[in-house]
Amino acid sequence: MKKNIVILFFVIISCGYLFQLENDKILTEKIEAELNSKNKTVDFPKIANFEWDSLIILGPYSQVEKIEEELNLNLTNIRQNGIRYSDYYDLVVFLKDKKSVKIVELKKAMSPQRTIINKEKSLFITGNDGIITLSE
Repeated sequence: MKKNIVILFFVIISCGYLFQLENDKILTEKIEAELNSKNKTVDFPKIANFEWDSLIILGPYSQVEKIEEELNLNLTNIRQNGIRYSDYYDLVVFLKDKKSVKIVELKKAMSPQRTIINKEKSLFITGNDGIITLSE
């Protein structure tokens, strides 16, 4: 009986790791190509061809649970991402109905947004200082 309980415990714990979103490398390459292009802009709705309605950018050392609570989001499937411990990348989290559906790890310097950005307004530009910001 104890053996079954231990196995059940490990199954439950591992499920939290099994359903985690991983960096979409193809989308990452598309975004970086746009940011390195002549006009240095990226229009997320044009290159992100999946269902999403908004996004949020998490900077290095972001605490996913805290942001989830502050903004009333469901980010369960990215909690194990590692952004909390890294200063190597910024995390772009695509949302659909306040739930994370896809993530992109950008090694570019994005201006983290502690706010939800609507899909229609998600046009970003690289400034002269190299920082990527939301276009006005």
